[in-house]
Amino acid sequence: MKRFIIAIFVSAQLAVNLSAQESVASKAIVQALEVEMKLIVEPGDHWLSKMKVLFVISINKNPQLAAWIEDNNGNYVSTIAVSEKSAKGNWRFAPSEGRPEALPVWNHKQHNFSVTYDLDAISSATTKGSFEAGIDKKPLIDGNTYNVYLEINHSFDYNDHWTKKNSGVNGQPSMVYHAQFVSGHPGRISLVPTGHGSIAGSDGNVVRDLESMTTALNIIKNAYIVVK
Repeated sequence: MKRFIIAIFVSAQLAVNLSAQESVASKAIVQALEVEMKLIVEPGDHWLSKMKVLFVISINKNPQLAAWIEDNNGNYVSTIAVSEKSAKGNWRFAPSEGRPEALPVWNHKQHNFSVTYDLDAISSATTKGSFEAGIDKKPLIDGNTYNVYLEINHSFDYNDHWTKKNSGVNGQPSMVYHAQFVSGHPGRISLVPTGHGSIAGSDGNVVRDLESMTTALNIIKNAYIVVK
């Protein structure tokens, strides 16, 4: 009985700590950033999901996300924003290799291109409200066409297709959204779902299939970039 009470107390304390971390307001994305462009992500009905802590307490958790820019040849240019856990690898209850399956497309893309970028400066905790990040224009050339990608994921997000048996702790794989824009041309460009990432994080390919995705499609309501 005493052990059970201690377990409940530890679980409650851990839940409070986790919730406090997840609700921290997003810090500045990049210091002295040109704010002529920004990415806005509006939460959907599944933005918050439930997670069991030590099989006792259920808490709300925010998704993992990353957004980045590629040139028109598919070369990685820069990361706009990335969740703190994915950037720093400070996962709780994860194996030593971390969680490559959380954001596999971004993870492989930014590791495969030798672009020096301060991930600590652009990492932030996702919040309950809309997520907004400035886009640094310095790596971009006005008049050139670029592609912006958003990858987002909830762990333990199971459905009839993606079960504990075939998807591990990931559940449904990461959703990938895409939009194309011309640097320097003003406007609002919506990102649209284009596929999902590897369920095991083994590669950075985008699987052009959305039929197996359910609640993952409702993590976000809208995502768009604004070019002033």
